[in-house]
Amino acid sequence: MKIGIVGRPQVGKTTVFNTLAQSNAEVGGYTSRGHINLSTANIPDERLARLAETFESPKRTPATIDYVDVAGVTKSDVEQAELDSGMLGELRTVDALAHVVRLFEDESVPHVDGSVDGERDIESVSLEFVLADLQIVEGRLSRLRKQFQNQKLPEQQNEIRLLEACQQTLESGKPLRALDLSINEEKLIRGYGFLTQKPLLLVCNIGETQLAAVDEILKPFAKYEAEPQTAVIVLAAQLEMELSQLDETDTEIFMAEMGLHESALERFIQTSYQLLGLLTFFTTGPVETRAWTLQAGQTAVDAAGRVHTDFADAFIRSETINWEDLVTCGSYPEARSKGLLQAEGKTYQVQEGDVLLILANPTH
Repeated sequence: MKIGIVGRPQVGKTTVFNTLAQSNAEVGGYTSRGHINLSTANIPDERLARLAETFESPKRTPATIDYVDVAGVTKSDVEQAELDSGMLGELRTVDALAHVVRLFEDESVPHVDGSVDGERDIESVSLEFVLADLQIVEGRLSRLRKQFQNQKLPEQQNEIRLLEACQQTLESGKPLRALDLSINEEKLIRGYGFLTQKPLLLVCNIGETQLAAVDEILKPFAKYEAEPQTAVIVLAAQLEMELSQLDETDTEIFMAEMGLHESALERFIQTSYQLLGLLTFFTTGPVETRAWTLQAGQTAVDAAGRVHTDFADAFIRSETINWEDLVTCGSYPEARSKGLLQAEGKTYQVQEGDVLLILANPTH
């Protein structure tokens, strides 16, 4: 999973990046168009540790998230319909966008527009991405119409009709997330990496003094959660960054004092997984315990292919059990004797928290 962190300048994007990636990237208002922070972070998962302890696995491999933090979006970009190609190219490769929205007041960090207005900033960044996608759509349509003006090939005609629908949506100021696309239509335009088609996580960045008023602060943003593939979370990025740099004992004490029940990283990951329709499954044994990410609805064959590309073609069956049941049993033989380790075929849809034993034909 790869997530792009975007937003206006001076909103706390890099602070959020440092919190999520447990990084130390420079904060404080860089605006260089070429500056991009990249980091891969392990996804904390208590289930991984418990499975590894049960099987005494010397190697523990968590699932990971890649984070991309790009320079802030400025008003001039919108007015001139211009975006840095390096930034755009990086963002077009991500699975989702996390738009950091500034809701904190800080006189030492003035907002580029002179005042804090989260809704204005959301619309400003959305407009920039709409214009960027529209430029791609118009360019592609122009080329297709010239190339096939004297021909009526079904595939090209389908793409033209779909791009015309995209053009109409974007010209109305709406993101492509608003389009109800079929699976085939989605595949047809997937390669363009349209920014407004990507799932959107709005990250409302508040100050420490605003923690007690979160519900009231978020009321104006509830409307965005009604939009397709859009979710909203709130965090105090500066506080959470400081929290992420403490050791485990100090973190627990600090969180208790601040009334925080889970870290920003945990909330961010949970919401991102829900937004993208992802789940986690495990493989475990005496050599390694590993967490894997899979799209919800995918099958045991898809999971086998994630573990090893050859396993998908050579797949025979999987033996499947919920992680907690396996930990309770303490071993595969005990789980099998209790009827909890189930043999599943190619069509089995993997469930959140499944542990899979994959059987494949070694001579395939």
